[in-house]
Amino acid sequence: MPEKNLYCLILAGGRGTRLWPLSRESLPKQFLSINGDDSLLLGTLKRAARLVVPENIRVVLEEKQLPLIKQSLQSTDFPEKIKVITEPVGRNTAPAILLGTLEIASQDEDAVIMVFPSDHVVGDDENFRDHVRRAVSLAKDDYIVCFGITPSAPETGYGYIEGGEPLHDGGLRIKRFVEKPDAETASEYMLSGNFFWNSGMFVFRARTMIEEYAALCPEVYEPIREASLGEVDRDVYAGLPSVPVDRAVMEKTSCGAVVPSSFPWSDIGSWRLFYEFSPKDSEGNVLEGDVILKGTEDSILKSSSRLVCVSGLRNVAVIETRNAVFVSDLDRSNEAGEFAEKLKGEGREEAIYPTAVHYPWGSREEVQKGGFSRVTKTTVFPGKSARTENTSSQNLRLVVLEGEALIISDKDSDELCPGQTVFLENGENCTLENKGDDVLLILEIFSVKG
Repeated sequence: MPEKNLYCLILAGGRGTRLWPLSRESLPKQFLSINGDDSLLLGTLKRAARLVVPENIRVVLEEKQLPLIKQSLQSTDFPEKIKVITEPVGRNTAPAILLGTLEIASQDEDAVIMVFPSDHVVGDDENFRDHVRRAVSLAKDDYIVCFGITPSAPETGYGYIEGGEPLHDGGLRIKRFVEKPDAETASEYMLSGNFFWNSGMFVFRARTMIEEYAALCPEVYEPIREASLGEVDRDVYAGLPSVPVDRAVMEKTSCGAVVPSSFPWSDIGSWRLFYEFSPKDSEGNVLEGDVILKGTEDSILKSSSRLVCVSGLRNVAVIETRNAVFVSDLDRSNEAGEFAEKLKGEGREEAIYPTAVHYPWGSREEVQKGGFSRVTKTTVFPGKSARTENTSSQNLRLVVLEGEALIISDKDSDELCPGQTVFLENGENCTLENKGDDVLLILEIFSVKG
């Protein structure tokens, strides 16, 4: 039975630029399935539910991401039990962690909190849970504990933690944090045996962390503490410094500890890291979708919507989506985020919106978008259901193309077969339920009232 005072705080914000064009600002990587059926967020929720009771799980993310988290929670066995905490705008991990910690502490002053990013891949086995138990033990002695991953390669894409004097349960005092090093320095760190990748996962007693925020980062603590007594003001929150918790607290605190960790882990923070963590064929390639190769090796090639043919290349990333394609030397593929930022600065929608979004229940693909109408093709798997997304008081016509649908609105319900339609007015939404054994395919046609 999980401990009563143990909580999980899941950080689910983030803009989703580093794996562009697969992830976008409107659909960050935590909401994507990377190497399996579950999205990274859903995998994190399930992992958390094996450590604490569902009522002790909190998710922090931006207001604008609420529709995405609602879809994700519907794929769990306990959607009503998980509390979602919203930030008016994203201001990095220091404000998000404090906001969640204050909420939990208001309910349980003895809380011990585990903080997990939602967009990491973690080997969820007994080895991982053993590391969690040791971190919790240290946290109960008022240490703020990081999970430090033992390096398997001289990786330059991660920050590092240097361990100091030994503590109980295999922990070490944190001597210092180091920003992403160059290749030569990373090799030295790996050989030393005393440097660890900074995983961004933490465990701490709530009151200990709150005291450290108050002392070390008052510019974040004071406005959020005052706001947490009532509703968080958008302008106040937007005015907070955008600062990671490492810089705000961990680099300054005398309470820092690291648990050297050997469980599988990756933040999938670039296409290179995606490649390293993924299964490969006999030629060293990571393949997904309709891809044909000739004389190509040690590469990652993903196709989302069409045939991709690649010949005579090595160590490349080719990432195809319906409205954008990214091609790069694999060693420079971390520059994908720079393209996303450039496109956003130019007002290009390709930086923000994908044309197709995949969910555990099916998918939505934008077919047409104009000034007065929008058409979306929605796929619902057998036995699954989805909610429509009419957020602007438009009229909505649903046309069943394939399968058997049960359309449940606030006013009525209709069973529809292929070729049949239903019309909803004034922004009304409904549930699309697949009643058959085959895939349900529906057109959602949104139009301006007139």
